[in-house]
Amino acid sequence: LSRRKERPDAIAWLLRNHPELTDPQISKLVGTTKPTITAIRERTHWNMSNIKPIDPVLLGLCRQTELDAAVKKAAPRRAEIEEENTG
Repeated sequence: LSRRKERPDAIAWLLRNHPELTDPQISKLVGTTKPTITAIRERTHWNMSNIKPIDPVLLGLCRQTELDAAVKKAAPRRAEIEEENTG
């Protein structure tokens, strides 16, 4: 089953809820390309007006355990991001 139309929604959710994830981590979780991730991050994606952030686990694009592992691995980066935003 093609999940191509759902990937941008999952990418938007990951970027909003887990900004500490790197592009390669998002690419591996959702199965997409870096240019697509960049376009959604910069809000220049051709279909941006129709993208609604949806959890990739609910869409069936990755498992909860895979998402948890990626977030855990990126946790030190989240602390750096929060420090930059508050300081």
